[in-house]
Amino acid sequence: MEKELPNTAAFQDEFTSSLLDSTEEVEEGHYLLESATGGYSMLWPKNAVTDGPPFYQRTKDSFEKIIFYDVNKKENYNYQFSTTYSTYGESSIESSLNILSGGVSYFGEYEKIETDKTSIYFAKSEDTFADITTYFFFGYVVSKGNEKGLEYIYSAECIDESKSTCNIDVKKEEEKALHNMKSVKFNKDE
Repeated sequence: MEKELPNTAAFQDEFTSSLLDSTEEVEEGHYLLESATGGYSMLWPKNAVTDGPPFYQRTKDSFEKIIFYDVNKKENYNYQFSTTYSTYGESSIESSLNILSGGVSYFGEYEKIETDKTSIYFAKSEDTFADITTYFFFGYVVSKGNEKGLEYIYSAECIDESKSTCNIDVKKEEEKALHNMKSVKFNKDE
């Protein structure tokens, strides 16, 4: 008998569920994505989905890009995530940050945040386009143990700012973004 899949967007979507190993939440509201590259794992929001290529790209074990999103019209929010894994770590951090800065049109400083096994270069910005303000939280997470890195971009916006249900709490979104970045784990090279 087939096991019943959780009634969450991630597992109701065929492509997204193929990326996730377990239907068990590793912490409230999140599954674990163990990368097919074998290089890293990260939290995956239970209501986030991704489409196949070009939103998902992988080159053997050295590169993986995933664009995923959690959109809820009833709650009036649109969260988007973009992660890019590569085997360029701390040694090429300057060029990695330049690429990230160019991608999000940010040219300020990054705050360096240390965890036990990673360093996170973190920044945030906001942009208003067609009366919708989007908050961006982004960073580059590098392993302290080997040459691996993950560019992580998270954005939050209301779908319709004129509705009273537009409740983007910038501080909470920043905490969520940092929590997700801090939870990235790089696997040791065999």
